[in-house]
Amino acid sequence: MSTVWVVGPAAVVLLVLALWAGHRTLTSPRARTGGVRDAMGNFIDVFDPARSRADLDLESRKNQGALLPSPDDDDRPMWTVDLHRNRITIPRHR
Repeated sequence: MSTVWVVGPAAVVLLVLALWAGHRTLTSPRARTGGVRDAMGNFIDVFDPARSRADLDLESRKNQGALLPSPDDDDRPMWTVDLHRNRITIPRHR
């Protein structure tokens, strides 16, 4: 009977610690997680490579910036607008 009084509370304490550690692992930010979670996540590369490539593509789009053309002299409009005189000047081709 004395074994039950020793093993029972010890099992409850271990169960509470396991639940607390599991909850902390699931709710912690990604930067603080251990290698086990990353290693288990790499199994998707083996069993579903198309999904893995799609996930990598979606992740790379988060860092993607907009491409804008550089302003050149050719990109300027051919006409000039004078708002004080209400006049638009369009150069003639030679």
